[in-house]
Amino acid sequence: MSLDRVGRERLRAIVAPFDGLAGTAITIRDPDGRVIASTVISGDPGSVEVVDAIVAADEVIGSVTVVGPGGPMNEAVACSLATGVGALAESLVENDATGAERAAKVRLEAELALGRRIQRSLVPLVAPEVAGYEIASHYEAAQVVGGDFFDVFRVYGHDDRLALCVADVTGKGIAAALLMEFARPLLRAAIDHTAAPVAGLERTNQILVEEGRSALFITALCAIVDLDSGLVRLANAGHEPPLVVPSGDATIAWLEGSGPLLGAFRRLDLVERSVVLAPGDLLLLYTDGVTDARATDGRRFGDDRLVDIVEATRGASARDVVDAIRDACRRFADGMPMADDITIVAIRRTEAD
Repeated sequence: MSLDRVGRERLRAIVAPFDGLAGTAITIRDPDGRVIASTVISGDPGSVEVVDAIVAADEVIGSVTVVGPGGPMNEAVACSLATGVGALAESLVENDATGAERAAKVRLEAELALGRRIQRSLVPLVAPEVAGYEIASHYEAAQVVGGDFFDVFRVYGHDDRLALCVADVTGKGIAAALLMEFARPLLRAAIDHTAAPVAGLERTNQILVEEGRSALFITALCAIVDLDSGLVRLANAGHEPPLVVPSGDATIAWLEGSGPLLGAFRRLDLVERSVVLAPGDLLLLYTDGVTDARATDGRRFGDDRLVDIVEATRGASARDVVDAIRDACRRFADGMPMADDITIVAIRRTEAD
């Protein structure tokens, strides 16, 4: 199954209505990165870039890239455009199949596409606006659906507290996605009702263990930020430690301290860690899809490259830091399939007035 099978003219017809859209470019590529169809741009393209896979018969057969003007709302629009154009391209491929094979593939692709769109609707494309802070994120699934998830929300009943949660289900694909869909609202409800990272993770773990319906487990990191003081209270259940990036010349460091992953043991015995974000400081949360990204020669992206990128962008906005990490992972992989889902979340306390 390939995009060439449906014909370049038919693919060009999908993007043609968007020709001349101010500052926005839409491009359809084959798996080798060759451009099959693209739009004409009116004005300079902006800073938001969204890539959506085109999938048929559980195989990535191409991609849609949307580049648009910067800003959180424009990022949401770019995501919607990429998803819509990808769905149209997938439907052309599906309609090109015949007989029983066609029917089976259409059903499978429809279910996977629905799952992908449901997942995307659960990921906060636009972070909440919080005075005195910048928040930015990036999420990209390695397969049609993924097992990473993150959430950024004000703690219920505590308008002065912001929760940031990043988690990664062991494994990939549909099984991981199903557990993600089950665990995400559990974690959010637990944080809302406890207003404490350790208690929230412990309560989520208790439910997962009692249910005991999956051989998969979850690594999770939860931080609660006191917006007035900048105090960050954090609990880590088997997840990658966050990076604390001071605004000045102080050393960039991981906030160490981790317990067992969720769903494996009845007790986690997690220890709360804390750090105070001064104006200009940044906290970076991510999943191992970042550091496990692979180059064509098998090299791993690794921790050192991540720190180098963060060092090079020290003092930049949260959005710029997240985008720099995303772009570096893509350049490093150089077309290699993603090793795992990628999630990046950054929060930066802005300079005092």
